[in-house]
Amino acid sequence: MPGGFIRKEPSDSRKLGETPEVVDLFTCANWMTFCDRIQGYDHEVTEEFLMSLQPKSKILATVNSKGLTLKLTPQLISRVTDLPLGIPWSKEERSLGQKSKKEFFLPQEQFSEDKNGVRRASLHPFWSEVSLQIMKYITCEGRFSIVYGYRFWFLTDLRHKMDLPTEQNLSIPYFLLQSLMECGTKIKEGTPDQLPHHGLIKLLVEDSLHTYTIPLSWEIFRNMSKGDDIWILAEELTSSNSEEREHIEAEKKTKGKETKGKETQDKPLQEE
Repeated sequence: MPGGFIRKEPSDSRKLGETPEVVDLFTCANWMTFCDRIQGYDHEVTEEFLMSLQPKSKILATVNSKGLTLKLTPQLISRVTDLPLGIPWSKEERSLGQKSKKEFFLPQEQFSEDKNGVRRASLHPFWSEVSLQIMKYITCEGRFSIVYGYRFWFLTDLRHKMDLPTEQNLSIPYFLLQSLMECGTKIKEGTPDQLPHHGLIKLLVEDSLHTYTIPLSWEIFRNMSKGDDIWILAEELTSSNSEEREHIEAEKKTKGKETKGKETQDKPLQEE
């Protein structure tokens, strides 16, 4: 693996379901559907996906993995995850992250900081749990002990801006696209980092597989070797399926003729 290390991410939303209050909050924010859609993943598919990812602009990247081509946009990610599109933003806007951190805390609340951010253990227990689940399902960067400045954008939206229309909240699809681009670049450069967004990548691959004439399964794709081409496989399956249909139709016609002939033979002769 080029510069990356394997770190487990949630393969479903069961653990999240153990904290009903967080589930309620994520549901109100229209995040829970995405968490529920995560159903397993494959490390090798994630690596190949990120290695083939090519940023084209801030809102477009392309992927070509095993012949499977995708055009990644915030709109696509929004449709596949059911996350609201919202307002574009970048976690690199550090001044805005600091602003969100100040907005998040109530006047009487105390918290502990270090040079990287706020210690998660110093947050109110509920918000500590919310931030942990954001790290696991949304940002997927690990480092669970520290809440970085940009993560307070999510927390502040959830705590103080839930009454706003969804289009006025931060765009998670836009953030996810930026994060995929960043991770793809780091992995190709050999910068030590983890492989993130496994569940999201599986959803994107599955969505693309269903665009073929005969929808292909996730299991077929993940078991393909690097040198395989999904288009060739799809054509073979389409051809095979067509031949199978022709064979079935031919059998039906043959059986129909046999049945008709038998009925004629069994028909009693009319007396003159």
